[in-house]
This record gives sequence, C-alpha cells and structure tokens, in this order.
Amino acid sequence: MLRSRISAGFAFVALTLFALEAGPKALAWQSGQIVSLKEEVSDRDGNWTSYVYGLHGKDRTYAVVVSAPLKAYIHSTVRFAIDKNLLYIQDLDGKRRKACIIEQSEDRPHHK
Repeated sequence: MLRSRISAGFAFVALTLFALEAGPKALAWQSGQIVSLKEEVSDRDGNWTSYVYGLHGKDRTYAVVVSAPLKAYIHSTVRFAIDKNLLYIQDLDGKRRKACIIEQSEDRPHHK
C-alpha cells in the first residue's frame, strides 16, 4: 500500500515537472520495443491514473511514466528519443508523446 502511494506520488511529481519544461531540441531518434505496461491508480476513486511502460532500446531498458495510455501494444516497435530525464516516444498513430524516465538499466551481453 505504501509502495503504491510513493510510486503514485513520484509519478505525479515527475509528470508535473516535465510538463513545465520547454520543448525538445534536435533529438536523436532510435527504434525500441514496448516490453511492459502497468496502470497505477493513486486513490480509491480512480481520480488520478498513470501508465508505466517498459521500453527496450538498443543497449538500455527504460521505465517511463505517462499520464495517458500510448497507442502502442506490448511487443510493438516504436520510435523514441532521449533528452535528459525525458523520453519522447512516437506511438503507432504517429503522435509524439513526452514521458518521464523513472528508471533505466544498461543491458548486459549474455556470455556462454
């Protein structure tokens, strides 16, 4: 219970902060795949909902939060670009959306 409150609180603050930032500069777009989706509701009445996506890029996996669901499915390929703590994603209908990066991990090569 406490963890979901913290998670929802962090998501709210993150969404508020990146909503205030200026638009993107020249971005380096790359291809990635949606690997997970989790819907988080902040209260019992469902007054505030965020969507946490896992996005696998070339050498990193990102956890990003958005305030509305993307028009992309798990395992679909999307285009995205990174700008500091923001990830710009182009979903399947071509719309660009801004997401806040809440976690990222470097992929490690598998050794035999």
